[in-house]
Amino acid sequence: MEVSGKATRIRLFDLFSPQMRAFHMSWFAFFLCFFAWFGIAPLMKVVREELELTKSQIGWCIIGSVAVTVLARLIIGWLCDRIGPRLAYTWMLIIGSIPVMAIGFANDFTTFLLFRVAIGVIGASFVITQYHTSIMFAPNCVGT
Repeated sequence: MEVSGKATRIRLFDLFSPQMRAFHMSWFAFFLCFFAWFGIAPLMKVVREELELTKSQIGWCIIGSVAVTVLARLIIGWLCDRIGPRLAYTWMLIIGSIPVMAIGFANDFTTFLLFRVAIGVIGASFVITQYHTSIMFAPNCVGT
């Protein structure tokens, strides 16, 4: 069932309708972004010892990552309006993978902070997921 091109039901095992394909790709992309965003957290004890970071410096890394996410969400919303959620997600995954890989090469507080802040942009993926599901599903599925 569709209302003006929007699905009115979520059929989890339907991989043929465009709405459900978009749903599955969107949640999977969000999972990848979320994993990348918080992937360093379990390793912070090791990172702290290796880079000889203070608790204050760790705090700056956390604050920087969260603060940039807030700003990135505003920009990502605008970007979804301009180029659409598929391209926005594609570019977020491509560009966001660079600091995720590069953080392994951080050798001091400054480089670690810069990579951590760059990774924080990935936190804006929530906006793309919301945007994408809102245009693919009727309000009874998405909520109001």
